[in-house]
Amino acid sequence: MARVEIKYPEPTLFTHELTVRVTDLNFADHLAHDSVISLLHEARAQFFKANNLSELDVDGAGIIMADLAANYRGEAFFGQTLSVEISLGDFSSKGCDIFYRVSCKDNDTLIAIAKTGIVFMDYSTRKLVSVPKVFLKIAGL
Repeated sequence: MARVEIKYPEPTLFTHELTVRVTDLNFADHLAHDSVISLLHEARAQFFKANNLSELDVDGAGIIMADLAANYRGEAFFGQTLSVEISLGDFSSKGCDIFYRVSCKDNDTLIAIAKTGIVFMDYSTRKLVSVPKVFLKIAGL
């Protein structure tokens, strides 16, 4: 079976810590795959906020999720603290990938590596726009 391979690019631009909630667990009592996606979204929103931006306003443009991929590498359990690191890469004229490395701080276990592909859009015209300069600056480009 072919597997999706995601390589987390350095440097890490932002780190956000989250605690695994009881509602994040699945029938096997560990972190559910769908909850990982929600935790990535929270970390991404905090990344934007830390840079005085929002998912709806990056110098006037909003973002749209183009794709999502995740490699699950380990288990996390109720009450554990997760560290979600974020980096940026694979830029095109209209978007880029946001990469995530999720680790359990309690036992230094890698939980997941993921990426979301985003494109930038002017919501008033419903058309894609170029990556805003402020976002390129955050990426060091």
